[in-house]
Amino acid sequence: MNVDDYRAVVRRVIAGFVPCMPSWEEDGHLPRELFRALAAAGAFRERWALGPVAGLPLARVLVEELAVHNAGAALAVSLHSEVFLHALHRAGGQAEIVEGALDGSVIGCAAVTEPGAGSDVPAVTTSARLEGDRWRVRGTKCLITNAGRATHVLVLARTGGAMSFGLFVVPLADVTPTRFVPTLGVRSADTAVLDLDVTVPGAAAVGSPRAGLVQLLRVLDFERLAAAAGLVATARAAMALALAHMRDRTAFSARLFDHQALRHRMAWHWARVSAAAALLDTAMTPGHGGEVSHSAAAAAKLIAARDCADAVDAALQAFGGRGYVEDFPLARMYRDVRLTRIGGGTDEMLCEVIAANLDVDDPPSAALVREIAERGGW
Repeated sequence: MNVDDYRAVVRRVIAGFVPCMPSWEEDGHLPRELFRALAAAGAFRERWALGPVAGLPLARVLVEELAVHNAGAALAVSLHSEVFLHALHRAGGQAEIVEGALDGSVIGCAAVTEPGAGSDVPAVTTSARLEGDRWRVRGTKCLITNAGRATHVLVLARTGGAMSFGLFVVPLADVTPTRFVPTLGVRSADTAVLDLDVTVPGAAAVGSPRAGLVQLLRVLDFERLAAAAGLVATARAAMALALAHMRDRTAFSARLFDHQALRHRMAWHWARVSAAAALLDTAMTPGHGGEVSHSAAAAAKLIAARDCADAVDAALQAFGGRGYVEDFPLARMYRDVRLTRIGGGTDEMLCEVIAANLDVDDPPSAALVREIAERGGW
């Protein structure tokens, strides 16, 4: 299925849910029927038939189409596909769970963050210990998106020494969320605390039980690309609303758009969002070994999280008081985009990922710097 056909299919499925979406915000949970309907239309199967990187254009479409209507749905669906299903796809095995995730009978989420370990992932204390032929997984995970509607959770747990971690698929039928945490935005996707003390079969380990952190870091690139795609789509939708308003609304005997300061502000944000979209295009392009670049994915999310949020803010400003009203979409968009500077890697951690790629010897530049210094007697 090509991208345009895929977009048409996804858009048709989502259109059936749009009238219900305001109630999702009030309920604080997503309907499982959304995942099942997308799966029935082939959204997950088509995306993963092409593999992790080649299927990225379809992953981008799925997030874009959801994000403009409901950021919580976009986040939960991308975590199901680009994190949970992705991790299983790369590792191989667990065919029954993979098939369930493709057909919508399995809904996945991910549990990495802990009360004492957010961006500092190696500080995770949740443990997985072999007891005979089963793993016992114990610990507390917090800020887990969609745990209230997911059927399975992908858990990062320590399996040994300082950097020995594994990823484990844990059925949520065996785990009751301790509590749900109210959040500033993305309110339709519940956010839970999970207290884990369960045993799972040896086959529940995803790939090597000692290489889970490495596996997770690769998967996080795709979560970041999905987040950037949602941000760009949301910013463009917000600006389209603002520009329609500015062409229609009159103030001081002229359209809002005819006031230079206002139209220049929108032009500036349009340029920045377009630049974020172009950076996302670059980050989605396969690099060495056919994989996406860690630093490029980090850069795409870092820039989109700030510049697209600024564009949404400017769109809300264009509406004045009307934009601040809860029954108008700008208020929801404004709240929702803030999460992306934290979730999937904070701005500060993304800068560290990018900086690690900058601390590389560059002999020609170093030689020129030394030459200039010697010539100036410095």
